[in-house]
Amino acid sequence: MKKWRLKKVGMCGTAILVLSLLNACAPPKGADQASSSKSSGSKEEIKIGFVSQLSGGGALYGKQMENGAKLAVDEINKKGGIFGKKIKLIIQDDQANPSESVKVTQRLVTEDRINAWIGTLKSSDTLTDIGITSKQDIPSFVPVAVANSITESDYTNVYRNVANNSMQAKMFVDYILKKQPHKKLAIIAENTDYGRGLSEDFKRFFEKGGGEIVNVEYYNVGQKEFNDQLTKIKGKKPDGIVISGLVAEGALVLKQAQDLGMKTQWYSFGGFSGAAPIKLAGKAADGMIHTEYFTPIKGDKKIETFVNAYKTKFGDKPDAYYSAATYDAVNLYAEGVKKAKTLDNKKVNDALHSISNYQGVMGSISFQEDGQATTKVWMAQIKDGAQTVIFRPE
Repeated sequence: MKKWRLKKVGMCGTAILVLSLLNACAPPKGADQASSSKSSGSKEEIKIGFVSQLSGGGALYGKQMENGAKLAVDEINKKGGIFGKKIKLIIQDDQANPSESVKVTQRLVTEDRINAWIGTLKSSDTLTDIGITSKQDIPSFVPVAVANSITESDYTNVYRNVANNSMQAKMFVDYILKKQPHKKLAIIAENTDYGRGLSEDFKRFFEKGGGEIVNVEYYNVGQKEFNDQLTKIKGKKPDGIVISGLVAEGALVLKQAQDLGMKTQWYSFGGFSGAAPIKLAGKAADGMIHTEYFTPIKGDKKIETFVNAYKTKFGDKPDAYYSAATYDAVNLYAEGVKKAKTLDNKKVNDALHSISNYQGVMGSISFQEDGQATTKVWMAQIKDGAQTVIFRPE
């Protein structure tokens, strides 16, 4: 058994505020909530709470997460569930709104009394929500949000089965410096925790490796015009440009850069996975190289089985990691329960921390002491209107 670190008194200002406000409305402890070591769900079924953005601009990604969770739950239930108990997936739309995310997570914990929690699309929402689930020691899975601080909180009930910002940026920098000729880059980033975190990590690793970042420009989520930022970057004459943001704004950046006659190599991160950047940016996206965690390639039996099952159930091929990572998260919880041979939260958390080399759709997964998986990232490139894997780590 790994020796865990003691929880720190607080993770960040936001989380402290949320938790202090919620203390007053915590429910009386019932038979199943007598202590954090007890299962918080009912005895008749296993309840997994799922929280993500299912309306608004990020709903495309949230829906893919939901589909991945649904598929995993259906497959487990068709095999008889876990210990003969069926899984019930309780789905909540947090609208990518911090207060709504807190509200629905609190409801899942105090009213639905969930056994496990999965979410969210945004790192900031995830950070406050795991502060709530940690109070009951509820196993909590983070398949998409990548802020480093999520697994630096010292909560012993949190598991992220995707690479964090630093891991992703470091592996991307190593790939570019070793495999690409571009050593003088500029960055255009969304002004959010996600965008700033990735851009800062990328800049630090790139410069440490001998590269040069000539300019960093920021934009706001929802922004439509990027002429000012692009003009400043163009004047610096970089070899390539990194977009640190999601595809909604990123696609507009690519199209407007094309209109300005900017011919350069574009780089980005997991937000450019799947078909969305091709649909939104068209030919302007051609040549883009980005980090990737999952692509429905042929020749991998685990991936092919997942892709076929997903397509049968939902009619579309899963073309990005959002569904695959959430599918793995549900199955990782099931694996933890089976190893623990109980639904007791503390024992399930003990079992989850001991998971090593679990073979998921996203590859081999082993959890470190802090709950961060030692997973690796792929590299993909948009070529002739299609996503193509150009590097897959062993």
